[in-house]
Amino acid sequence: MDHRNPPGVLVHLYRAAVAHADIWRQRLDATTNWAVITTAAVLTFSFGNPASPHFVVLLALLFVLFFLFMESRRYQAYNLWQRRIRVLHRAIVVPALKDPEDVDEELVHALLRKLADDFATWFPALPLWAALGYRIRRNYGPLITLILLTWLLKLYIHPRVAAHVQDYVSRAHVGLVPGLVVLIGVGVFFVCLVLLALSAPTEQMKEWSSLPAPIERIKPRGWEPDSPERP
Repeated sequence: MDHRNPPGVLVHLYRAAVAHADIWRQRLDATTNWAVITTAAVLTFSFGNPASPHFVVLLALLFVLFFLFMESRRYQAYNLWQRRIRVLHRAIVVPALKDPEDVDEELVHALLRKLADDFATWFPALPLWAALGYRIRRNYGPLITLILLTWLLKLYIHPRVAAHVQDYVSRAHVGLVPGLVVLIGVGVFFVCLVLLALSAPTEQMKEWSSLPAPIERIKPRGWEPDSPERP
């Protein structure tokens, strides 16, 4: 195959892959906007009416988690097309920029065969838990943190400023559930989200190898890029 003049089908395939990725990327922005608008509306209502219960703020958290799940599903589709674009970059674009003598023909053909097999199925290459963690780290982490801090502030100042820690804890009750149990439950839930975000993979690459998740970079031993993977 002449790498400086690839077949027309590959040119059209590249255009289609970029178009698909762009569409799914726009859908990611839409769900994030919905989450921000919903959070702003709920928090405004909660603080605009001192008589509103504190768990109204937690309702905003439920809405955000729903949008997070929806966006993560969309990110799985985006990631699928993103991976295909990277294969085309490595198999078509990079060889076209190199001298013909430096092109690994065996690797190029193996990548294209792998891409051809990939089109035979429609299944996300990225697990849902990884997509959830990545979207938390990129967008939803600050939003969820804001909601929880606002909820803690709501407990402190409404209906009046808490004078003692016991008053603060007792205000957190929801129905028959004691306030201490609610606070511990929310705290454990937040820690789980942080761990999920830190364990999710990253889009960053070095020498065609993906960088490890943030939690893996904390390990004592340093990270060294693997040799480029061969399919």
